[in-house]
Amino acid sequence: MNGYLLDTDILISFLRGKNEKLKRNIHAILEKQFYIGFSVISLGELYLGVFKSHNPPKNLSLVNKLKEILDVIGLDDNIALLYGEIQAVLEKAGQVIGDFDVLIASSAISKDLILVTGNEKHYKRVKELFGQLSFEKWEIK
Repeated sequence: MNGYLLDTDILISFLRGKNEKLKRNIHAILEKQFYIGFSVISLGELYLGVFKSHNPPKNLSLVNKLKEILDVIGLDDNIALLYGEIQAVLEKAGQVIGDFDVLIASSAISKDLILVTGNEKHYKRVKELFGQLSFEKWEIK
């Protein structure tokens, strides 16, 4: 694995700043100079939260600071190909999960990154039915 891809729930918990262990884990990765990033899909989900919040200017500033610290991984042809393949496997097995989660998993697989999430339920399905996905569950509370 070449580094880490943070799922949206991890990013939200990090931005809230209340989970000291999570902050230490992310800072430790950065200090070791491992790659760490997040999907443009998560960025969209963060922006949704910003504009639904009681303080959009403050929260937009937090998201913009996050973008300065971590890389944002865009979508490309390989991620799109993996998305289609994984979603088809899940649908055939009757184990459909949300499109965004499949795109995030596809991004992690495509970029050879460990997906870090607080909710492994959906990603377990991808791992069990498709394989290739490496992920870690971190506490977000």
